[in-house]
Amino acid sequence: MQVVDDLVALVAANLVSLRKNLGVRNRDLDTRLDPEFCELFDASGDDVITLRRKLVGYLEELVARLPAELRTAARHGLNVTEDAADINLTDRIDLLAKILVCDARTARRRIDKAFEAIAEHAVTGSGQLSGTGYGGNGWYIDSFDVVLRLDQETPVAYERRRIMVTAETLDEISTSVDVPREPGQGNRVGLQTDLWFGGLFAGQLRESTTNFQTVVRLPKRLHRNERHTLGLIHRIPPGQRMAPRYVYVPYRDCRRLSVIVRFAPDRRPHLVWRHDGVPHSVVADAVPSSKLLPVDLANEVRADFTNLVGGLSYGVQWEFA
Repeated sequence: MQVVDDLVALVAANLVSLRKNLGVRNRDLDTRLDPEFCELFDASGDDVITLRRKLVGYLEELVARLPAELRTAARHGLNVTEDAADINLTDRIDLLAKILVCDARTARRRIDKAFEAIAEHAVTGSGQLSGTGYGGNGWYIDSFDVVLRLDQETPVAYERRRIMVTAETLDEISTSVDVPREPGQGNRVGLQTDLWFGGLFAGQLRESTTNFQTVVRLPKRLHRNERHTLGLIHRIPPGQRMAPRYVYVPYRDCRRLSVIVRFAPDRRPHLVWRHDGVPHSVVADAVPSSKLLPVDLANEVRADFTNLVGGLSYGVQWEFA
């Protein structure tokens, strides 16, 4: 028990030291952090740049296990948000207060609570995922955000993936998407895919009559524990009907999924329900479940999922009157 308590205290003390001034962007990380703490993520004796990369990877693994509000608080406290800049702690707390709609004192308490949880999680390790799966090894999905717009001339899905590298180096990745065939559509379906940001389009393979695999060349060679965000845009060709659902079946590790569906104001669904880790046959049956989702005033529904299990279905399905 003493060893566990000592580890919690070690992590907690270093988090407090770390968040001062610029957080992980401080130039003096090598002197700011205890050597025993650096040993937790194999960074003893590393130069500041390498130390920072390993540190961010270690912290992100721990932060990813927190509830959404504490994740936000922790990332602002540590200065590891996606738009992180050289901002001091006071300004980061003020920014967090605006996001959480609270005062600065409450925002600081949220950071303290998040740091306590991180220190507790450190006892069981960072919990890094394996990075294996369909389309190649060496990375996993830290977060996957999707906005499906049904208020356009044709359905458009904006997909934003934040990946974590587990291989020594990574130059390209492959992602896949299935386009369910609606009755009467014929044997083949189409899909138009554009690279939104974060890489170069390196080709699209058709694995079956309904499956499309996109190969993305990364903008630079990534290394272990680095993160990278990229976006893809998928469009259903004009005239092709879309099945009334957006469902993701992970074939590699995925920590978090967020799905937003925006309906046309003149075509709001009668029912919308979520699938939170169900066999695909449940989706195919198209029977509304008890997990109903309300459509808000913006004609949108949202569903969030964490720690997805490979081979099961997650997402949103709907039914028009």
